[in-house]
Amino acid sequence: MSSYAVGDEVEIKDLKGAAKYNGIIGKICGPMLENGRWPVKIEDRDKPFNLKPANITPVVYEVSHEVNSMFSMVERKLEIDRILNAFKLDPFTILDLPYNCTGSQIQKHYRKVSLRCHPDKVPQELRDRAEDAFSKLQAAKAALTKPKQRLQVNEMVDKAKRRVMKARADLKAKQEREAKLSQASKAPSRKLTDAEKLLKILKRDKEEEEERERQNDILASGGKDPVKEAEKDPKFHEEVRAMVKEMMIEREWQKRQLHKAANQAEQRSHEEKKEKREAQKAVEKKEENWQKGREKRVGSWRDFMKGKGKKGKKRKKKMKAFKSGQKLEQRDGDRDYIKRIKTEKVTVTA
Repeated sequence: MSSYAVGDEVEIKDLKGAAKYNGIIGKICGPMLENGRWPVKIEDRDKPFNLKPANITPVVYEVSHEVNSMFSMVERKLEIDRILNAFKLDPFTILDLPYNCTGSQIQKHYRKVSLRCHPDKVPQELRDRAEDAFSKLQAAKAALTKPKQRLQVNEMVDKAKRRVMKARADLKAKQEREAKLSQASKAPSRKLTDAEKLLKILKRDKEEEEERERQNDILASGGKDPVKEAEKDPKFHEEVRAMVKEMMIEREWQKRQLHKAANQAEQRSHEEKKEKREAQKAVEKKEENWQKGREKRVGSWRDFMKGKGKKGKKRKKKMKAFKSGQKLEQRDGDRDYIKRIKTEKVTVTA
């Protein structure tokens, strides 16, 4: 039985009740308990596991000096090119590991590959590419060793296995149907919209979850695990790897679609608020103009009412008084438009 010190890293294995934690790296967080179990703390989990010695194994990071010296510059360049050209969403492809690898295998392989592409161990002309490859390698290792991310990857791999099995069954059923129907009788398939694709994905995920619960019930009752039976076929592992890649692309597309929908909803909300503010400003401006013109309207109404009370009264023209020596106008008979000036002077007496 191995003896551990506080802080030693161990890999969890062979758990049945919590199989999703198999392959995750944890740390010994205390002395051995009275029942012979070791307390193991993992990230993103407050309470430690109390595990049997058979369920943990020490993690070894040793890479011999001989292995390191074997790497030629050609091998380093090839490894850098492989990492940079690898599918960026698939950590298994970046690390060049099988999807069912354990935590200790990931750590050992990472140490070996990182020494090949480390920026400090390559010539100056490869330094920039080596830094990009090393960053990509570190992100892939984090995706497979951090508990939260590793759980997501494990769930994706498990879902990929079941999806491959369903695809095989669907293909078999399709071939049987096609044997009965002629190619000419097939209706042309219609291209789905993004919204229809998203709904189809959600529906499929729900069906897969129901199928998974059904398989768990079968296992609980002592039935055979169909996944383990399928894993005996070597081609099954290749199909699962291809399916994991496809699912990662699909997940990224789904994230972008949800992000796009969220941005559109936020933009619509912003435009609605803007229109509401502009409408409110228009109402306030109208009210302000109404208040400003109120005094003018009241004054106009008062002037109108004053003029209405004086209507009908004619003003008499005031006669001008004649002054001594002033010439008088004389109208010419019935032709009033002709004016004549008298030559005589009029004397006004008091």
